[in-house]
Amino acid sequence: MAAATKKPAAKKAAAPKAASKQNVIFKIQRSDDKGNTKWDSFDVAYDGSTTVLGALEDIKGQQDGSLTFRRSCRASICGSCGMYVANRSRLACKTKVSDLINGNATKNIAPVKDNTIVIQPMQNQKVLKDLVVDIQPFFGKVRDITPYVQAGTETQTEVDKTSFEQVNLVSNCIMCGACYSDCTAMVENPDFIGPAALAKAFRFVADPREGRKTERLEELSKKNGIWDCVRCNMCIDACPKDVAPMEAIIKLRTLAMEKGIRNNDGARHAMVFKKDIATWGVLNEPFMILKTKGLWGSIKMLGDALNLARVGKVPNPLPYDHKVGGLDEIKAIYKELAENPIDVQTRALDEGPGAG
Repeated sequence: MAAATKKPAAKKAAAPKAASKQNVIFKIQRSDDKGNTKWDSFDVAYDGSTTVLGALEDIKGQQDGSLTFRRSCRASICGSCGMYVANRSRLACKTKVSDLINGNATKNIAPVKDNTIVIQPMQNQKVLKDLVVDIQPFFGKVRDITPYVQAGTETQTEVDKTSFEQVNLVSNCIMCGACYSDCTAMVENPDFIGPAALAKAFRFVADPREGRKTERLEELSKKNGIWDCVRCNMCIDACPKDVAPMEAIIKLRTLAMEKGIRNNDGARHAMVFKKDIATWGVLNEPFMILKTKGLWGSIKMLGDALNLARVGKVPNPLPYDHKVGGLDEIKAIYKELAENPIDVQTRALDEGPGAG
């Protein structure tokens, strides 16, 4: 009987090569419960998949167990790991070390200098320890806008799916506080309600089931509300979920004015601005202050005006003494808008995680 042919041994699959590791310096702001602050630097190995959160966990596990920070889901859902990374507020779990080192234009990330990533606690909030801030004031402002649907006379009886496109969009907010941290208005006015709470407020104003829309808009139009936003766009860039809080604030302003809520400086300023541009194509800045603030309010701003005059910033009191180019085109745009007004709540269909 012929001997059985011996089969050649199967070749073992080559083990995948581990991604080459590189090193980066994490320079971290440390604080204790007494307010003492210092800086510690750590040498961290990373590859293309390493996130800032992963690197921080490595530091805590291998180098300094006292390093304190918040984290939970590690999937950019809970918002716990918000911190100030490389001069911007970001989610540590969503931010890759390689993007910070090399830069990533599509994510609007510039490369860091000297192979060093500087990490600080969130801004505009009291630091409790290291990278942990007190989030009670932030959530207190969210509670102040009454974050639930209320019964009332303005509840719509017919609701279809398209009615919730706006609600879905703003509901993508995970309350991470990145917009609150980067908000420049908060720096000058800590009482400003902030972009996250105002975006949440829009979620209820836009909800067809909400019965007190006008009442909400009246409250939001008061001091520290929608008109205190300086439109710096920082919250739009900071938001990891593309909620665009400033866009929600602008919509709240428009809805408030449509409801006739105009007895405030912000609304008066917007109306004067529109009228000047629509009529002359240029602003009359001295009269804009008078029409916005009134006589007494303008008198109180004389000190600011004198300081501006000292450095040569004096607006032309007669801005209409020269012809503005393209004025006919400007007037045509305003005429078209008057005849075909844009629904402020119209937006491309939301395809985010909150889409219904």
